[in-house]
Amino acid sequence: MTAQEGAITIIQDLKIDSLLNKKIELDRKRFANEYFTLQLYYGNLSKAKEILEVVREKFSDIPAEINYDNPNYKVQAGRFKNKINGLKTLDTLKQIFPSAFLLKKKTI
Repeated sequence: MTAQEGAITIIQDLKIDSLLNKKIELDRKRFANEYFTLQLYYGNLSKAKEILEVVREKFSDIPAEINYDNPNYKVQAGRFKNKINGLKTLDTLKQIFPSAFLLKKKTI
């Protein structure tokens, strides 16, 4: 058996390359501005402070903070570019914070 030989000519609009380049640039910006964090608590300030203290004591390698979202406070931990890494850390934290969940955020 022998293979057949031939030539293919593709004709495409020049705007396709321009559109692809714009899409690539938008994806880069979105990736730079998006990340995942773990939300451990949503409620009053005194409980948020307690939770933050526990997180910092038991998981000192994971940065955690309290954010205010009128009228409640959120305790969030970690900053992950990769969703899988966030989910792995979530599995660990769920042992102490069973209602924790992964949250996608954007930088301002």
